[in-house]
Amino acid sequence: MNEITTQFARPWGIKTPNLTRYMEKQYVDEFFEFGKLRIPSFKRFRSNPDEEQGDAFEGRTSAQLATPTGSHAIIATNGQEAYVLCATTVESKTLQDKFRTQFGIRILNTLGFAHCISAHIPGFVGGLEGLCSYRDDVSINKSIGSSFPPPEKFPNPEIWAREYDKFVAEQSKDSFFIKRSKFSHQAEYRFIWFAQGLEQEYIEVTCPEAREYCQPINPQTNSNKSIQPTTNSSAD
Repeated sequence: MNEITTQFARPWGIKTPNLTRYMEKQYVDEFFEFGKLRIPSFKRFRSNPDEEQGDAFEGRTSAQLATPTGSHAIIATNGQEAYVLCATTVESKTLQDKFRTQFGIRILNTLGFAHCISAHIPGFVGGLEGLCSYRDDVSINKSIGSSFPPPEKFPNPEIWAREYDKFVAEQSKDSFFIKRSKFSHQAEYRFIWFAQGLEQEYIEVTCPEAREYCQPINPQTNSNKSIQPTTNSSAD
């Protein structure tokens, strides 16, 4: 995974895709009427029996990191509070059938959408978004230029352990965007919001301003018009 940071002296743009989030009609209606959205966690994905929406490997990392002073073998499960919203870059009858709904929301501005939602995540500390990649072997093997100091460089083992956890989290976050090949038909793009606290099955947010960056997919009315936020006491 490559994170994009730019300091171009010349004009340049990055085109992010329009996304589709398939949802049952009642949840689409709640989002466009009140701005309500339920966002599951990695924990929820691991326990979800639905073969399209659940994956026992979500939030888990298997990595081999080569550094100038040695190698690190990592097998871990994400323990940080994190909420994940999945969408697809493909809009098709095939995916409608797999997700068992023709309804959904289309996200037209991923950065604007992610920014709005982040303001409603208690204890929010940062986030990521991007396309998933698919392969049979989801483990990570990479070389990095920096090394992590040995325990004797720290005043006590607890500080070393905390800092090592941060090192592992930073180097293994690529795994959150790598999925098994069996899911490649989903062409997934995902948002991850990290927070401070204990991970829950899901979080429910009310974020009416996020509607500005979305439009409904409603085959009954063939409505693809953007919805402008309206003042509603129940949405505040």
